This record gives sequence, C-alpha cells and structure tokens, in this order.
Amino acid sequence: MKPGIYTSDQLTNEQYHAADGISNSGLGLILRSPAHYRFAPKRESTRAMEIGTALHCAVLEPERFATDYMMLREVTDRRASAYKDACKVWSAERVLTGTEADKVAGMQESARSNPHLAGYLSAPGRYELSVIAIDPETGVLVKIRLDKLLDCGPAVDLKKTQDIREFGKSVANYGYHMQAAFYTDVYQWATGETLPGFVFAAVEEQMPHASAPFVLDDEALGIGRQLYRKALNEYAECLHNDEWPGIAGEPQVVQLPSWYLSQFESNELDLSGLEEA
Repeated sequence: MKPGIYTSDQLTNEQYHAADGISNSGLGLILRSPAHYRFAPKRESTRAMEIGTALHCAVLEPERFATDYMMLREVTDRRASAYKDACKVWSAERVLTGTEADKVAGMQESARSNPHLAGYLSAPGRYELSVIAIDPETGVLVKIRLDKLLDCGPAVDLKKTQDIREFGKSVANYGYHMQAAFYTDVYQWATGETLPGFVFAAVEEQMPHASAPFVLDDEALGIGRQLYRKALNEYAECLHNDEWPGIAGEPQVVQLPSWYLSQFESNELDLSGLEEA
C-alpha cells in the first residue's frame, strides 16, 4: 500500500487487516515479545467481533445501520422462522436477535442522546478511514484505522467499557494511551497535518449504558508515545534481521498470592481443586 488515506470503499476492513504494515495491536504484541507478533494466530471473525462491528455502525452511522442491519429484539431463538427469513435478506452477521440486539440498541441510544457526545457523533465526518504511512525514524510501514474523523475536528474512537467511572483503568489496562499517541503521529506522518485531537467515546456495555467522551492528558499521551516508539523500534530491528525472539523464560521465584496465604492461615482454603489437578 502507498502512504495515504483510504476510505472504507477503497480499503475494506478485511483488506486493511491483510495489508502490509504494523498496526497498534501489532505493536502491543511486540511489547509482549516479537515472537507473539510473528506467530500470532490468523485473525478469525467471531460473533463478538461481528457485534462490535454492528455497534460501531449503530453509534457512529445510525442511518447506514438502519438499512444494513435487521434488529429482531423479540426473537431469542435462532431456530425461529423469523430469524431464518431475515437471514435470506441479510447475512447472518447482520441479523441481531434478543439480548445482543437489546444491547446494541441501548448503547446506541445512550451514546447518541448524551449531550456531551452528540456533537462528536452527529458532526460531519468520514468513517472507517485507513491511514498508511512510513515511520520517519525507522522507515517501516505502519497503518491505523480511524472510527471517525470529523471534517472540522478530532478523531473519535468508540470503546465499550464496564464502568464509565473507571475508564482510566481501561486506558492503562488496554493501552488506549498508546493507541491515541500512535494514531495521532501516524496521521501526521501520512498527511503532514496535525490531527486536531483524539476523543474516546466510551459506552458501558451493560444497562443503563452510561456514556461519556474522554480526552487523554499530555502525560498519558507522552507515556503512550514512549511505548509505541519502543515497540516500533524493536519491530524494525526484528524485520531487518528477520529474527523474532520470544520471552527469555529465565528461572524465577514464584510467590503465592496474598489471598491464598490469608485463606491458608485462617484455615479457610478450598482444596477441592487439587483433586481435579
């Protein structure tokens, strides 16, 4: 792929994942070990991924969602004739039933009715943009896929979360700060322009589907930039040498967790699992 910006019509999601260049998720694997990236299993579509795609469409492009998906909220059994008939018109991954349909509908309603998110979600913009660039430091090809890029504003990335009050923990646990920094810089490498902000649109997965926009501070972005740079430099070296080392696996001393020691000392330890082991 040549560096530049590609619309979803020019580069589908499947084509993006198959294209050359390392992505943010790939860099996350590199941080674990280069071998985890090099020998990662082939990406296979799952129902959870299909629901995630449906959610993104529902929240970010509700008009397209209304025509591309069928919601059968009253159908709880896929053996039902209503489901089978719907699959004759829409492909199975675009027919949502029962609780999965309820969840997508609830998250869509929460996000788009939130006055603090509505401006980002309703503003004119482009969706599912693939950005291909060359890292100016290492010369390797990199790629990102933006959920939405506002015509006059920041990029918006939709995230599911379990507790909106603890989204900061999700940022740390899932490396969202590395993603934001990487996406921001890759956009600049590809276009020569500064990305005017990066907003996470977070929505709780469970009722009542609380939602809120989040912007990372400079410290979080700085740490994220250090992380992706470390991974990108290591990836470039591995690519050049065609060597993909794994975790060294050096001898280590293992400590029992504190909860285990506490239960052992109080004689409350459940030992039934020893028989299964």
